Amino acid sequence: MAVEVEDAYLVARAQEGHLDAFEQLLHRHNLAAYRVALRMLGDDEDAQEVAREALVLAWRTLSQFTGNTSFVIWLYTIVTRATLDRLARGRSERTAQSHPMPTADEVAGGPSDIASAITALPPAQRIVLVLHHFEGLPYTDVATITGSTVPDTRRLLFRARRTLAATLGQWEVAAQ
Repeated sequence: MAVEVEDAYLVARAQEGHLDAFEQLLHRHNLAAYRVALRMLGDDEDAQEVAREALVLAWRTLSQFTGNTSFVIWLYTIVTRATLDRLARGRSERTAQSHPMPTADEVAGGPSDIASAITALPPAQRIVLVLHHFEGLPYTDVATITGSTVPDTRRLLFRARRTLAATLGQWEVAAQ
């Protein structure tokens, strides 16, 4: 809890115009923003760009942060929306050309295959999986970030796990 208290203090200072306070918040949380974007998009350059855009948006809208949630949850919300916007607009040609989805013949069962299977999930399933399993957030925080309810979050997570298991199982069978 000490980090949240420190975050609240830094947010208050940043809202007063102290750039050094926001810089400390960035230093503390920029990696988490990047991780979520990377796991959602599956591409390093796109993830860096989205994380950067989200952090700039966080600075521009910091005056709107009311403290109803922790700063981290608010930041995850911004990153999630920025990532979903990027997915809705379509991935860049560079990403499509340099990171095509693997075929069953190319699958060898390694960690990159799991990452590919995750990025193949529908965005709603992908985000709950990333936030809950990889970022370790409880259902209530995931529901807050996605603007959903806890039961809906649980359903999406169940579907994500089932879809991921089926996809990986199909790849395993095809690779044999």
